[in-house]
This record gives sequence, C-alpha cells and structure tokens, in this order.
Amino acid sequence: MLIFKVMHILSMVTMITIFSGGEFFYAFAIWRRDVRALATIHRLEKQSRAPIVGIAALFAGVVFGLLTAATGGMDFFQGWLIAAYVLVAVFLINANTLGLRLIKLADKAIEADEGKRPAEEVVRDMAASKAGLFFILNAAIFAAIIVDMVLKPF
Repeated sequence: MLIFKVMHILSMVTMITIFSGGEFFYAFAIWRRDVRALATIHRLEKQSRAPIVGIAALFAGVVFGLLTAATGGMDFFQGWLIAAYVLVAVFLINANTLGLRLIKLADKAIEADEGKRPAEEVVRDMAASKAGLFFILNAAIFAAIIVDMVLKPF
C-alpha cells in the first residue's frame, strides 16, 4: 500500500537526518580538536530524545519497508532488497563499533570540560579518533541505500 511506502520514506529520512546531523557535529568538533564543543554537543544530545527518536525511526522504517514489500506483492529476496538488508546491517555494525567509540570520547570531553580529566589527553584521543571515517562511512552507506531503493539495480 502507498501509505506504508510513504511512512517508510518518512521514517528513514527522519532517521538519516537525526543520525547524520549529530554525527556531523561530533566529527566537526573532533576534527577541530575542540574539547568544549564536543562536550557541549554530547551534553545536548544526552539531554534530548534524538537518539531514541532516531532508533525508533529506523525500526519503524524497516517495519514499514517490509509492509510495503508484503502488501505490494514484492519478492523479499529480490537482489535490491537483499542489498538493502546488507547495507542496513553494515550501518548497524558501524554504529555499534565506531559510534560507541565516539560516545566514549565525547564522555571524556565532558569530564575534561568539568576539570576531571586533562584536556590534552582528550585532544590526543581526538587526533587518533576515527570520527571522520565514521561520518564518511555512514554517509556512504546512507547514499548507497538511497541509490539502491530508487534505482533497484539488482
């Protein structure tokens, strides 16, 4: 049904907006080696419901996508759908590896901003961080999913 397709698209756009926006600001603060900015961004995110809304939108998008396929008479094992399943799995793995490291670094930035940890230590960790790679990988994954969904190349 068309409503499931619309809800799938809206849910996924919401998820991508929330996660990409936050990731961009984290990556930018780390790239600048700005401990206070990273601490502030992380505090704001922790106080918001954005991560919960992003995760809820992701799962809603998956459910609506499956409902779209089921009610639209699509084969769940078409190549482009399998590619989408794999890309979503890669996104989740990336989020749970590099993303969790980013959160730990942001927690250290808060400690440094509060004077509980040397800022120089956090700056060293920022220099060694893979935040830019995390952001680029997720952006590439999201772009690949969009291309796959629109073009259905397989």
